[in-house]
Amino acid sequence: MVWRGQGYANRFTGDMCDMRSAQPTWNLRFQEIFAGKGWQDIGTSYYRMTAGTVLPTHQDRYVKYISFYDLQGREHAIRRAIVFLEDWQPGHYAEYEDRPFVNWRAGAVVEWTYDTPHMAANLGITPRYTLQITGHVDD
Repeated sequence: MVWRGQGYANRFTGDMCDMRSAQPTWNLRFQEIFAGKGWQDIGTSYYRMTAGTVLPTHQDRYVKYISFYDLQGREHAIRRAIVFLEDWQPGHYAEYEDRPFVNWRAGAVVEWTYDTPHMAANLGITPRYTLQITGHVDD
């Protein structure tokens, strides 16, 4: 694996609860918000990053999403958002297009297009909770 070759030896990504699992009832509100922005075929995943978890810089590939919604050749229409579910804690870190993101407040949102480089880490002592939202827009 590339990341291990770069010296990363910790857990990657964190613990996930995606659409295959029961979602909280308030999850529908997030889907409504993003549908109001023109997003279609919205999927959600909740993540918990425990202490020491690092997700090195990468670009999401959306292989299953592209296949399921027949978006081959239209990847540029895919959107991703991260909603921070709790206020920032020391050691919690995110980065999008080589720009650090810290000191967030619960409810802060970062959005990007399908090929945006990003990373996340929890070098603190408390879990880091986020909601990942995936959808696509008309081209």
